[in-house]
Amino acid sequence: MLLVAALMAGCAVRAVSKVSRVFGGENETILESDVAAPPDMENRHSSGIEQTGDTLVGGQFTFRGHIEETVTFSNEIIERYKERGWGIGRREVETNHGRLTFRKDDREVEVDFRGNPVNPWMSQATVIVRRLAGSAPQPAGGGGGSGPA
Repeated sequence: MLLVAALMAGCAVRAVSKVSRVFGGENETILESDVAAPPDMENRHSSGIEQTGDTLVGGQFTFRGHIEETVTFSNEIIERYKERGWGIGRREVETNHGRLTFRKDDREVEVDFRGNPVNPWMSQATVIVRRLAGSAPQPAGGGGGSGPA
């Protein structure tokens, strides 16, 4: 019985470890994609996840973690996105709140974050990934449209 319990506990630890890596606990990206996770934060909730192949094209990801100073935090996020080929569309940073928008190909990522002045370790960020208006999903296998060649 003890052996079974120990093996089950080991499996649970490995599963939690993988989720932590995938959602930014040990990794700098969300779902091993080109979408950067906020630094020093852990994913708490995910919804509406959409992928086309290995590309993350939709979803909302909520994080909790440390934001000591919003300008520094926004600079770190911007650097993470630039390293992955994203361009910045909008940057609004206030004392305890900020909103950043990034664009790449037919996708847009909005990062909304709020520092907690009482307990900086309980700050939060939301990352929303979406396709830009007017862009259509690419069919599996690429190309093959019915338009003129």
